[in-house]
Amino acid sequence: MLSESRGSVLHQQALSVMGFFTGLVLTALVLTALVLILSSPKPFHVALGPLSPSQYYQALTTYVAVVGALSSVAMLAYLEVAGGLSGVFSFVDKFGTTLFLTSVFGFQGIIPLLLVSYTRWGALVVLMLEIALNLVYFIGRRAGPGATSASS
Repeated sequence: MLSESRGSVLHQQALSVMGFFTGLVLTALVLTALVLILSSPKPFHVALGPLSPSQYYQALTTYVAVVGALSSVAMLAYLEVAGGLSGVFSFVDKFGTTLFLTSVFGFQGIIPLLLVSYTRWGALVVLMLEIALNLVYFIGRRAGPGATSASS
């Protein structure tokens, strides 16, 4: 069933970004598996908070898989909007955007959690950098489009 209406150009451009993030999530899954393989025959020796090393690894693997699932479903929703099968600002568009943003911020959480097995300080530095950069982004976003230009 092909649509007669034009798709959203914005959503067409966002599909390449979503494909990139989905690839990153899959890479993170592979890296998580490599950590387990490279640390064998000993178990994954990172206890975080009340979690044992085995529980931490299971929680991390599940977290990475959930972020990948969210990103995949968001991509399907954006495909419909980009192809013109669903309208801009429709339920499918809002659902896809919500899942996409959740997967982006979820992916940011994966990086420090993978790094904590090697260096807790490094993971903390990466987490703080992500928080600082997100704050700069959101503050800059609220400033408006003409706030950075000196004169026109």
